[in-house]
Amino acid sequence: MDCLSIDIRELEHESCLLERIIPSRKLNLDVGQIRVLEKARVSLTATRETRGVHVRGRVRADIQMTCARCLDLLPYSLVAEFSQYYQSNTQHRMVGEIGLQKKDTEVGFFSGDFIDVSDIVREQILLNVPMKPLCQEKCKGLCPYCGKNRNQNHCGCEIIVVDPRLAPLLEFKSGIP
Repeated sequence: MDCLSIDIRELEHESCLLERIIPSRKLNLDVGQIRVLEKARVSLTATRETRGVHVRGRVRADIQMTCARCLDLLPYSLVAEFSQYYQSNTQHRMVGEIGLQKKDTEVGFFSGDFIDVSDIVREQILLNVPMKPLCQEKCKGLCPYCGKNRNQNHCGCEIIVVDPRLAPLLEFKSGIP
C-alpha cells in the first residue's frame, strides 16, 4: 500500500503511530502555486473508536511561494495540525439518492482495510498557505507602467491617480487642441 495508508486491522488493540517523509512529487500539488522545497514530514496517530477511526496528525514542510505583489520567490515554513474522523463505507447504504447531512461533512470515508490519508495531508498544506503571501509587510510591488520591482530600485515612472468617474473628462481635455 501507499506510504500514507493506515491498516485498520492493526488498530484492533492499540493506537498506531506513523511518521513518514513524503517526497514533494507524491503530494500532487500544483507547482505553479506552491513548491515543496524538500520533503513533507508527516506524523500521525490513528485510534480505533466505536464507529470509526480517529486520525490526528501534524504536517511540516518548507515551501516556496511567489509574493503576491512583486512576484519574488519567498520561503515559508509550514506547520499544520489536523484531526479527521473516518467511517467505513459499509456502515452507509450507497443505494439511490443520498441526502448529505451536516455530520457527513465532518467525516471521511474509507473502503476495505486501509485508510489513505494522503488527501488530508495535501488538503492541510493547501489550507495553511497564506492567501496573499508577501515577501515583506511593506512590499511595494511592481510598477504598473514599466514592470520594475519597486523594492529593488525606483523606476521614475509618474503615477497619476485619477478617479475613474472623472476619467472621461480627462480624455476630453487631452483631445482639445
